[in-house]
Amino acid sequence: MPDNRCDICGAYELLPFKCKYCGGTFCGAHRLPESHNCSGLQMLRERRPIESKAPVRRKSVLKASVFSLPYSGFYAYAIIAITVIVYVLQLLFPKLTDVFILSASTLLSHPWSVVTSIFLHASLMHLFFNMLALFFFGPLLERRIGSGRFLGIYFGTGIVAGLAQVLVFPGSAVLGASGAIFGVLGVLTVLMPDLKVILYFVPLKMVYVTILFAVLDLYPVLTGTSDGVAHIAHLTGLAFGLAAGFYYREKSKVRNARWQI
Repeated sequence: MPDNRCDICGAYELLPFKCKYCGGTFCGAHRLPESHNCSGLQMLRERRPIESKAPVRRKSVLKASVFSLPYSGFYAYAIIAITVIVYVLQLLFPKLTDVFILSASTLLSHPWSVVTSIFLHASLMHLFFNMLALFFFGPLLERRIGSGRFLGIYFGTGIVAGLAQVLVFPGSAVLGASGAIFGVLGVLTVLMPDLKVILYFVPLKMVYVTILFAVLDLYPVLTGTSDGVAHIAHLTGLAFGLAAGFYYREKSKVRNARWQI
């Protein structure tokens, strides 16, 4: 997502406003701290001493991680680069896929596959669409919640989604980043539901895009259609992403997620 788009509504601005308190990028309508419920300004106010005998009640906010990750803000791009390199290695060494793919039959002997399978892909188109979605939505979420939490969401939902797929279908094997990316979409849907997304040249709100993807995955699951797509992994990743989004929203007291549908 380009840096000159508003973090709240996704509107394009030729000269966007950069908030000096939280570091976010906003359009003219959301440039004031009051208009985007600035978490940075809120934290600044809470740190000021208040001349009062009454105890100060501090609201919970999304504070920075206890430890600072190096190169914060660029982990989504790093994941894309590593995933592309892994796909090239898959083409050069086909047996690599068998060692790192996730399946119920080899889960105990290959426990690392719960993570490594996220980096594997079945085809060039599979890789392209997954990394395209991560390119647009990954950095946006990473800037919003921080690199540490982004990595936790990406790999956490990816692992849970993969395990759900092979547990529901024990004879299957799963590979790909779709479950993790659906987790990212779930968090963004809660935190930025009015974000404008261009889907096949049609502008839609983020919440509509998520509903559409959920319906497309629910239909083959309910009808028992087998198309080789890990729909259970998609839905599981999305569900856990939505749950994490509500958790972060309540923890940070974010109130700009208006759900105007």
